[in-house]
Amino acid sequence: MRTLKLQKLSGSLGARVIDLSLLNLTEACFNQIASALWENLVLVFKNQKLPIEAHLHLGKKFGELHTHPASKGVEGHPEILWLMNSGKSKNITEVWHTDVSCDEKPPSISILQSIQIPEFGGDTQFANQYKAFETLSPAMQKMITPLKAVHSSFGLESIHPVVRTHPETGRKALYVNNGFTKRFDGMTVEESQPLLDYLVIHASTPDMTMRHNWSTGDIVMWDNRCVMHYAVHDYGDAPREMHRVTVAGERPR
Repeated sequence: MRTLKLQKLSGSLGARVIDLSLLNLTEACFNQIASALWENLVLVFKNQKLPIEAHLHLGKKFGELHTHPASKGVEGHPEILWLMNSGKSKNITEVWHTDVSCDEKPPSISILQSIQIPEFGGDTQFANQYKAFETLSPAMQKMITPLKAVHSSFGLESIHPVVRTHPETGRKALYVNNGFTKRFDGMTVEESQPLLDYLVIHASTPDMTMRHNWSTGDIVMWDNRCVMHYAVHDYGDAPREMHRVTVAGERPR
């Protein structure tokens, strides 16, 4: 079996996997993909166009699938989140976030496939949350590490550590975001907001990010435990359809 060929996409995170079909992966090839994901945080696969069942099968190799609390899914498959342009005023993804962090068992891995893309625009940005934590001052790291934060949306509310230790890599990552994090546990919203704002702004500075320009059939895979993302809505009312499979559990051992 050949070794994966990777092309780095930025100085902080992201790699493109060259000339690999995600259909019918061997266990050895999947293990290489998982290792590459832990190292690069975001992986891009071009020219895939996976059928729904294959998309689901890929997600299940990483663990138990997550069902979005506010979506019925696509074509009778509740595990596939259907994302379709419904206008900028109704867009909720144009904010730095990690997927559904309000869930008690939030997604670990997200696998997003482009079905139809606009003629221009519609990029997705990603930010390295290992680097976000590691570039804070030692005093700030010490202060926030014991904290927990309240994440809330879709009628769900959960409390998660502000600094998470990744189960695969053992590295520490910042885990707050503008989409779902409301306050620090034990503090009011007003007390929490200045520090939350600072942390998210710090965690999304340009040198911690990469930006993906979509083509039809692209699959982008990322690790929500150490990555935030931001879907740019700069394409007006043009069609943009995406299918997302998310993994709630940890990888089977």
